[in-house]
Amino acid sequence: MVKINKQRFLKLLPESYREPYEKEWIHNYCVEPEEVVSQYHFSSNLNFADTTCRDGEQQVGVVFTPEQKVDIVQTIADAGISLCEIGYPGVSKEEERACKMISENAPNALCFVMARAVKEDIDAALRSDARMVDLFTSCSEYHIRTKMGLTPDSNIEMYLKALDYACDHGLGIVFGMEDISRSDIDYYAKIVLAVKERAGEKWMGTGISDTTGMFNPKSAAWFYKEAVKRLEGLTLGMHFHNDFGMAVANSIACLEAGAPAAQGTILGIGERCGNTPIEEVIVALRVLYGMKLRQINFDKLMEACEKVSRYAGVPIPVNKPIAGMNAFRHESGIHAHGVLAHPHIYEAIPHDLLGRKSKFAFGKFSGTAVVLEEALSPHGIKPNKEQLREIVLKVKDKQEAREAEKQKVKDKFVQEYYDYMTRMSLTLEEVLEIADEVMNK
Repeated sequence: MVKINKQRFLKLLPESYREPYEKEWIHNYCVEPEEVVSQYHFSSNLNFADTTCRDGEQQVGVVFTPEQKVDIVQTIADAGISLCEIGYPGVSKEEERACKMISENAPNALCFVMARAVKEDIDAALRSDARMVDLFTSCSEYHIRTKMGLTPDSNIEMYLKALDYACDHGLGIVFGMEDISRSDIDYYAKIVLAVKERAGEKWMGTGISDTTGMFNPKSAAWFYKEAVKRLEGLTLGMHFHNDFGMAVANSIACLEAGAPAAQGTILGIGERCGNTPIEEVIVALRVLYGMKLRQINFDKLMEACEKVSRYAGVPIPVNKPIAGMNAFRHESGIHAHGVLAHPHIYEAIPHDLLGRKSKFAFGKFSGTAVVLEEALSPHGIKPNKEQLREIVLKVKDKQEAREAEKQKVKDKFVQEYYDYMTRMSLTLEEVLEIADEVMNK
């Protein structure tokens, strides 16, 4: 178990960031109060897993080419996230080809694919040259009865039959289950133990999936600890969805409770509201908790964010933590003045860690300090106090005056963005045209 404390946190800070904590001008209550840190049970061997090229690609309209998938997985592996779920071969022949290409061309990644517990999906996984498969079924009785038309017991029987087929063909088994967060915890333990015993040496692991984002941090940590008790200390990873904006908090809560691994996607892309943005979990552990995470290359992590956004055709929101344009960008005169004194006045994250810099924008909220230091002085302009005040007032006036004409541009931009996102998937008319072609051959 990793011991979290203030000294560990301070050692990882740049010297100029460390000083105000040492002088106790500011505090980090994630690492200082004993009643807080005594509740942490972080594993001494934390790992991270990625599912950008499988669950991430399930975001509406996102389609990666095989070549893009190879590049994404290799970049993510180079960032220190080596366990990657790379796709779902049962979707299409092109997806089969993509999974095969990744296995052949991403040597630093430990890859596995997804398959339903049916023969045709397992065969597709085998054709993709997979060595491990996330062979999944559902866990909640609601899913089992309503979606699958089975009973809890027949679900286990069905799964074990598919499991035997996969194991007989040499596949390592990552046991995946949907809707664990809404399932009966005793049934969850029952099916996991049955599958682990049947898989034998082919067992590669399992986890807890919050398919609909229904956990909060307390319930997620409770379920994790209760599951470990019932499973006799079995190692469990964590997979959260972000429907209530709690995927990062849930992941960290479970890591605090002892979970050895968290899974997510780059930028949190994925079904509906997305998955855990894995870069946010990693940076939070490093900066808030003082965890070294020696395996992580933060430059490559930022590179992965840029690539995934570009390949997916999904812009990074400007206010997105870690990777957003505005994460280290300031306009307000009060904030800019503080950041000019030292970035840590208003920036919690040392920007050098991510290869970023503090930046300043000029407009309605600008103050004299930032206009002077960031705009005028670098160009040899040396106004007196009255001139500087007049310049700043005119900067404010200019932005406010052009807002009326800018609003039309902003309206058009927002509408074009939503139109583009809508066009990323096929229309109903296109599907009907395809059906007409097939039906009238």
